[in-house]
Amino acid sequence: MDTHGVVVTGRFPAPAPAPAPAPSAPDDGGGGRYEPDLQERRALARARGAGERSAAWVRALAGRQPEQAHRRALLRTASALERATGAAIVPGGDGAALDGGSRYHLLASWAIGPVYHYGRDVQTLPELTGAERLALVAACALAAAMPGTVGGDFVPELDALADALEDAVRAGRGGAREA
Repeated sequence: MDTHGVVVTGRFPAPAPAPAPAPSAPDDGGGGRYEPDLQERRALARARGAGERSAAWVRALAGRQPEQAHRRALLRTASALERATGAAIVPGGDGAALDGGSRYHLLASWAIGPVYHYGRDVQTLPELTGAERLALVAACALAAAMPGTVGGDFVPELDALADALEDAVRAGRGGAREA
């Protein structure tokens, strides 16, 4: 895929991003809008907080990249992490509120894949440790799963995903969670 003069390639072909309508809370069946209860609002806040912290970590990874193409890719991934763990989680919705562009930027082939540089005829990978690569892929997969939790009693699933996202970032930073 040609992105601003840089071809991003990877082992996993990805669908082209497609714009999606802005998410909105669905009808509650009685003509009103769905209002999350206190427990649901807390779970949503936890997910959003985990997403913000993971995005901050990815932005720090982007800041270390000597290649501008990798910085841009990681910055887009950070933004997608925030969207997937925040605005795309629509309680009472169908779980499909995450736009195609964000889904694309959460794919492993985008986040840690090689970039082809025109003029230099080389491909490079982002400069990440093995633990950072693994944690980044895990964080992206976990965030991408969050919008799909809203099809029922989503609190336990969303809490588990937020915990796992926090663990992935901690592992990527080199820390260990106390059990």
